[in-house]
Amino acid sequence: MMPGLFDLFFRFNGRIARKSWWLGTLILVAASLAGTLILDPSVFDLDRAPPRTPNLTATIWQLALVIPGTAVMVKRLNDRNWPYWLGFAYGALGAMITAGHHFNMFLPGFSSVPENIVIVLAGLASVYAFVETGLLRGNMGPNRYGPDPLATRELIR
Repeated sequence: MMPGLFDLFFRFNGRIARKSWWLGTLILVAASLAGTLILDPSVFDLDRAPPRTPNLTATIWQLALVIPGTAVMVKRLNDRNWPYWLGFAYGALGAMITAGHHFNMFLPGFSSVPENIVIVLAGLASVYAFVETGLLRGNMGPNRYGPDPLATRELIR
């Protein structure tokens, strides 16, 4: 059964199936793009040479989206029977990257070797998290985080 949007975005307990994860992720991507388009349309100006000054309002919007994104990630990792804190770690990583962008920590041409290593590792972790949460089925049957979200759907059929 599909959780309500409030439960999907603001509750950190329980499990969700891939369908709910995809729905939540697509809504958050659309909200991120729409917020950026409204709050900082210069981001989409390809003729503007970097570095550009980050927009504080757009950064706050992106940081606000970290909370629902973390809730979706935590519940999906719960479904895969991974420790819940990994979802919070992933959300903290997203918040650090967003804040780092605002404070110009990642300027092209000014990055250090440790910075590049962190960016590559964050990218690899993101790809792995995408495969784990978006492509692989959760644990069959109940686990320590609750009942199988697909099992309840199968009972309805």
